[in-house]
Amino acid sequence: MKSDIIIIGGGIVGSAVAYFLGIGGRAGTVTVIEPDPTYTRASTPAGAGGVRRVMCRPENIRMSQFSLDFYANFQGAMATEDNPADIQFCRQGYLFLTSASGVSDLTRNFETQRQEGVPVDLLDVSALHARFPSVGTDNVAVACHSPEDGWIDPHAALIGFRKKAESLGVRYLHDRVVGLETSTTAVTQAVLQSGNQVAGEIFLNTAGAWVGEIAAMTGATLPVKPMCRVQHFWHCAHEIEPMPLVKDDSGVFFRPEGDGFVGGRPSWEIEPGFIWDIDRGYFANYFEDTVWQLIANIVPKFETVRLNRSWGGHYAQNLFDGNMIIGPYSNGLENLFTACGFSGHGIMHAPAVARALAELVLDGDFQTLDLSRMGFQRVLDGAPYAEAGIR
Repeated sequence: MKSDIIIIGGGIVGSAVAYFLGIGGRAGTVTVIEPDPTYTRASTPAGAGGVRRVMCRPENIRMSQFSLDFYANFQGAMATEDNPADIQFCRQGYLFLTSASGVSDLTRNFETQRQEGVPVDLLDVSALHARFPSVGTDNVAVACHSPEDGWIDPHAALIGFRKKAESLGVRYLHDRVVGLETSTTAVTQAVLQSGNQVAGEIFLNTAGAWVGEIAAMTGATLPVKPMCRVQHFWHCAHEIEPMPLVKDDSGVFFRPEGDGFVGGRPSWEIEPGFIWDIDRGYFANYFEDTVWQLIANIVPKFETVRLNRSWGGHYAQNLFDGNMIIGPYSNGLENLFTACGFSGHGIMHAPAVARALAELVLDGDFQTLDLSRMGFQRVLDGAPYAEAGIR
């Protein structure tokens, strides 16, 4: 079997790349190899789906801007005969809260966001209370409100990208890559668990939390590990005004979801690795022991919440600097690329990253958004390019 371009991993990033390659009409044959077609263990369906421009680095802000516009028009552009592509796009805003120790970073980031054309407001305590009276202010020194950011249904977006890519002629294989064969300067074919092999001209490692396993097949190392993320859905008996997605410098976040709220905090206490063997009771206990107090610190009315359910997933965490890596990464292999290490930003940046990776593959360089600062060279150089403040 042979394909011009082989994508290893058909989650939201891999499927978005497949879409951008397919829609351009210049990629030839494109094959996505995905071992979990129901996405039972994928990271995307476990995500909160937030898309924000309240960030530090200009590249991240610009990617989010493209993604927001793309997601706002997703249904019209991505619907197919068998899939309406309704991602429940909700532009209800983002709110970042920080204590005194984070004022400098939040203010500096706010200035960068304004320079990038993002409509954001810096709120002191009185302005915060006037706008969101349910938010407690005891632990808050300043807030940043981005009213036009929002969130999507991440699973619907993943399926939307996949279905549209398939309608454009992209082939999906239900299989797992277990090896990559190479020549001196290139990957030549992928070896599959089924025993089949797929030869190709270009190989893209978009395997999310599994990118390190794929990288090791060519002797490369990526600083990306799966990190436990636990989310919860709860109800609150008290009336609360319409809220944006709220996050503070403890790492906890929440947003409205139906008749309740969804949120959580990455489980930084757990060593990087997959969580399949963790007792599911841990998820609820983590809410009771850690998350509950943190969300009640933000909204005092959450002191009386009722937990409905909890679930776990993974960040593909870049342990080097927390920002994504895009481009070549395996020494001497000129046809092997990645987009990985999103550290919780994969859903929000998938459209922009996919467009950029498609440009890099087809044109040899970035055409619409320069992401060269996000390349693997910074890892080799020991030069982190991290976000500052709330991430």
